[in-house]
Amino acid sequence: MNRVAERQQITGVKRVGFNRNTNISLVVWAIASAPFCVLFTGENSFTFQTAIPSIALMALAFIFSNGARQYSRHAFVIAIGFIGVIGISEILAVCTNSYMLTNKTLIRALMFIVIVWFYATAVSHNYTSYEIKILMQLIGLSVCASAFLEFKEYLAQGMYFGRVYPVSLRGQMIDANFFALLVVIQVACCFVVALYSNVILKKVIYFALSGIGIISIILTGSRSGLLCVALIMVLGGMVYVVRPVKGKMSSVIFLAGFSVALLIAASKYISDWMFNRFFVNSYNDGSNEFRVTLWIKAVERWPQHPLFGFGVGNYTYYSAQDWRLSETSTTTHGTVTDFLVDFGIIGLGLFLYIVIDIISGLIVSKQYVLLAMLPGIIICSVIVGAERTVALWLYLIVFYVVGHFCKKNSGISLYDVFRENPAT
Repeated sequence: MNRVAERQQITGVKRVGFNRNTNISLVVWAIASAPFCVLFTGENSFTFQTAIPSIALMALAFIFSNGARQYSRHAFVIAIGFIGVIGISEILAVCTNSYMLTNKTLIRALMFIVIVWFYATAVSHNYTSYEIKILMQLIGLSVCASAFLEFKEYLAQGMYFGRVYPVSLRGQMIDANFFALLVVIQVACCFVVALYSNVILKKVIYFALSGIGIISIILTGSRSGLLCVALIMVLGGMVYVVRPVKGKMSSVIFLAGFSVALLIAASKYISDWMFNRFFVNSYNDGSNEFRVTLWIKAVERWPQHPLFGFGVGNYTYYSAQDWRLSETSTTTHGTVTDFLVDFGIIGLGLFLYIVIDIISGLIVSKQYVLLAMLPGIIICSVIVGAERTVALWLYLIVFYVVGHFCKKNSGISLYDVFRENPAT
């Protein structure tokens, strides 16, 4: 009798989904390829309009895989809910606020429908343990693409000790906060792989990738990004250390060494300008006050269209006035307020339903380390207006998929998922 059969006999738990099947669905490739598209983004916020290759892969999965057309109840509620809200909000905008509409209105609405379809297809896929492992590893590896863009500009500017904005291979400067949110998700995946892998070399590689991601965030000067990645490391690390699990000593040692190395590097190489920005005047400046002002104005204007909102991106009519610009792609500079003005209280409720379902899945599956990481990612996504970005939806997909996979397959731990050559 092999080890898995013995464990099933002892625990009475069938390890569904845990097998040697190394086939990887196009759905997984579509999700994992999305963060790499940052290399070629043509917009400062890196929305799904850049991730066309990933959307194409998901479309191929939808066409050629019967499983990709079988949606879960959660996916069905989100897809039908948002599509309905988008349709009604745009009709109301045409009837009552046509002056807010632009030549981008239709494409924004259609693109958000594509995002919702992408999400619904991604979370409905029946993942194997191998696919979960590959998905997390590839998203972690994608931090190399982000770091490349940041370090490229850092070197091009003569190792400048100020804010260094990454620039894509198409010459598009990427906003520091949107970029940092993407790196936060990538670092979170690296951290999970490093903690749960049973291969020493892989632990070294993914802890190193986490460090590279953190350095990239520091170079951008994104305070929200650094705060949130610190929360991920500290809260996730603390929960991991205190949990009574056998065989975690090597990860604890690596985590301690990684933390010490970060502190030494920070004390030696961080510039006075960066130190002051992050730790002295981190929240005492005009940018944060202006962000709060935008949130307040959004809440004040929201009652004009309380149920269904102004429509996708139509609120930029007011944002341009607030920013004193002729045109802007930024809405309210906050994800929660963006959902509120774009989709009304119903759309915001759908977004919160996704987050609550993620939290529920992690609690039921007892994935407390991932649960401890959520505050950091949620805070970063709330501060940044990430409604249509790859980073936000990547975070929602990954944490939903992992939580509900472990919930469905209660006999499988993340140690089992990331173990190399498991016995079956």
